[in-house]
Amino acid sequence: MKKIKLLLTTFAIVNLTDYLTTVKGIEMGFRELNEFVASLTPASFLLLKVAILATIFALVLSTRKLNFPLNKGVHLGIVVGLTASTAVLGVCSFHNLLLLLGFKEIEVIVKLMSGVLALV
Repeated sequence: MKKIKLLLTTFAIVNLTDYLTTVKGIEMGFRELNEFVASLTPASFLLLKVAILATIFALVLSTRKLNFPLNKGVHLGIVVGLTASTAVLGVCSFHNLLLLLGFKEIEVIVKLMSGVLALV
C-alpha cells in the first residue's frame, strides 16, 4: 500500500506541476500544443485536473478492495497505466519548467521522453 500511496502522491504532484507550468507558460505567451487544453480557462483546466485526480484515486482505491476473479488484474492494469501517465506527465512538466526558466527547446527532452517511455 505504501507504493500505491507514493504513486498517487507523485501523480498528484506532476498534475499540479503540469497545471502551474502550463498556466504560467500561457500567461507568458507560450502556445499550448494540446488543442483541448488550449481551449480551457485556467479555472476549467484546474477543475479538469481535480476531476482526473479524484477519478484515478477512486479507481485505484476501489479496485484494490473488489472481490471478483479479475480484481487483481484490473487493479494492476490501472496501476500500470497510472505509472505510465505519471512518467509522461512528469517529463512534460519538466519540459515546461525548462522553457519557463529560459532554456530553449532541445532535442534532449525528446530523447528523455523516449527513454522514459521505453522503461514503461
